[in-house]
Amino acid sequence: MRRFLTAVLVAASLFGASACADDKPAPVSSPGTAAAPAPSGSTEAKAVCAEFDKVFNGKARTDLATAIGGVLTARAGKDAAKTQAAETKLRDALTALETQITTVGAVAADPAVKAAFDQVAANVRQSGVDLAFLEGVTKLAELEAKLTPVLLSWIMPLARICP
Repeated sequence: MRRFLTAVLVAASLFGASACADDKPAPVSSPGTAAAPAPSGSTEAKAVCAEFDKVFNGKARTDLATAIGGVLTARAGKDAAKTQAAETKLRDALTALETQITTVGAVAADPAVKAAFDQVAANVRQSGVDLAFLEGVTKLAELEAKLTPVLLSWIMPLARICP
């Protein structure tokens, strides 16, 4: 799980670096969290967690960083059409991540592992509904402060499954 937490902090920094070329304001809100299922030390769970680690730290993160940067830049420009297009791209990136997480979790035989991955996918999906995690963000420090709890809420269902 330490790798995931490290990934969360690195992702927040990367998201911030690519997203904050502009220091203009955007709106504020926060996501919910979910309880973690019982621990699972099985070899299968470790393999599924390793695959999740590849997804979470791969192209999906880069795509999210780029999309978040696009939204913040578009919001700063005050052009409603560009903002809507950028938000659509971000929602698409979140949907792609959700799909990848669902695919990774689908191979698990353990129902607790599957349920944890389903919850992570649902957490990602919920973030794309209103993009509330970007509200009020104008600076890198604000993005990190908003994004870190969101990313943690996404992966918390895996805390006891993926050591």
